[in-house]
Amino acid sequence: MRPALCEGQEIMSKIKSFESLMGKENFLRVHVIFGQREAILVDTAMRGYEHLVEEALAFLRSQQMSLTWIVNTHAHHDHIGLNYLVQHQTGARIVSHPWGKRWLADPDINYREFVLGYPGVIKDTPALRHEVYDTLGEGTSLDIGVIGGEHVYLDGATDIEIVDTSGHVAGEIGLLVIDEQTLILGDALVGLTLPMFHGYVDPLRYRETLQRIRDLVVTGRVCRLLSSHLPLFQDPDEILHAVSLRVNEMEEIHQLVLERIGQQPSTLRDIWLSVSKVKNKQAEFRGLAMVAGHIAHLQFERRVAEENGTYRLLDS
Repeated sequence: MRPALCEGQEIMSKIKSFESLMGKENFLRVHVIFGQREAILVDTAMRGYEHLVEEALAFLRSQQMSLTWIVNTHAHHDHIGLNYLVQHQTGARIVSHPWGKRWLADPDINYREFVLGYPGVIKDTPALRHEVYDTLGEGTSLDIGVIGGEHVYLDGATDIEIVDTSGHVAGEIGLLVIDEQTLILGDALVGLTLPMFHGYVDPLRYRETLQRIRDLVVTGRVCRLLSSHLPLFQDPDEILHAVSLRVNEMEEIHQLVLERIGQQPSTLRDIWLSVSKVKNKQAEFRGLAMVAGHIAHLQFERRVAEENGTYRLLDS
């Protein structure tokens, strides 16, 4: 049921989104939050999508507004790839979670740690370089680090609260435009219908993020939700349903990991391939990092132990 605080709040007057098809069915978006003179660009897409940021900058010029901040929700290639291009044109300062500082600054580190974090399992290939590394522009410095709870004020008036949305990566943020009751996310609501796992690296923190989003909706602070890839959510019930689907997905994957280890001692590769097969997903690096996160969670709970690269269940 729609919270009373959301009644009559249908029009976003301070947010404009720019999108382009990414692949056959997916979308890539950047968002502009603007006041009377100043603006924020949320994410900068990636190389090959220069038209998105050019459209956003053209809009700001048409409104005679200056771009003050580039806010990166997180440091994946399709969110930071054109940071250098935009900063070079506008002089805007870059704001993001401090966890991503090294990934922002160095495309080589970004690619190596994101894609090749498990070199014994995932090998470097031209296809992976084309998908990820080639879409990263030049590195940039992080000007301001935020972790959630901070506020940004456009023109000293429009209040934007930074929300911790970590879990998909170790450090991720969203932006709550308070008087619009609108939450802008990067990938905190992971895609569920992609051919591969969109994934997360920390199940515990991801669960906390999903609960945080739910709380913002239930309390009436969020009525709409924008993201980098998913359709616009214009109804609180739709957002709550989306959150529930991801909680259920995470619980199912956790159980699949546990069941595979329970059947027989298994390597990370074994578990990753098994979970990918059951879920009918491509076995690739995002899903591998997700499965590794679940194993780490089980080790933290002292339910699983590792010996010489093989995981086994511990006695209750």
